[in-house]
Amino acid sequence: MRRTPELARRELLDAAERLYADHTPDEVGLKAIAREAGVSHALVTHYFGTYAGLVEATLERRIRALRERVLTRLAEAKTLALPIELLGLLFESLADPVHLKLIKWMVASEREPSLSTFTGQDQGMRLIAERVARALTPEPSAEMREILELSILTAVSAAYGYALNKHALTAALGRTPSPDFDERVRHTLAGMLQSYVAARLGSTIPAA
Repeated sequence: MRRTPELARRELLDAAERLYADHTPDEVGLKAIAREAGVSHALVTHYFGTYAGLVEATLERRIRALRERVLTRLAEAKTLALPIELLGLLFESLADPVHLKLIKWMVASEREPSLSTFTGQDQGMRLIAERVARALTPEPSAEMREILELSILTAVSAAYGYALNKHALTAALGRTPSPDFDERVRHTLAGMLQSYVAARLGSTIPAA
């Protein structure tokens, strides 16, 4: 049975993720991924162009899945989910070794990541901010949208910065990273975010 383009892309991304579980992206390559997926090297280049394109697509798929989990959580809550819960989803993804390897590879290669789930064509971060705003009020103002967009951007930036540099950052405090310390950082960031948004928007933010 011939693979559809969608299935072929998914199988190649799945193969890449399996290899990245035990290796960094620099230790892999298009040929290794082609072997893992049981296809030709040419098929990989057909769908992704370059190896960097495949790495970006792998990371993009992961971040897109994270966005969907956040949106689902907001829909289930039928109100503004607590920042600690939403940040928990982000920290959980960043704790995944494969996810972190892909992010570090992007940073080290000095490529501009095509993370369309947050910053690209579909403006995923803005979509999350809009969903939060409409959970607070049916007709959010431009000011509310901007406050929420900047708050979410700041929280995401802080979470990524901590995940990428936690060893150096904790060493500056004379500490070492641990799951417990990660949790405390997450709670601190959520508390700061919640306090800021509540102060700017009033009593519409639920209490922790």
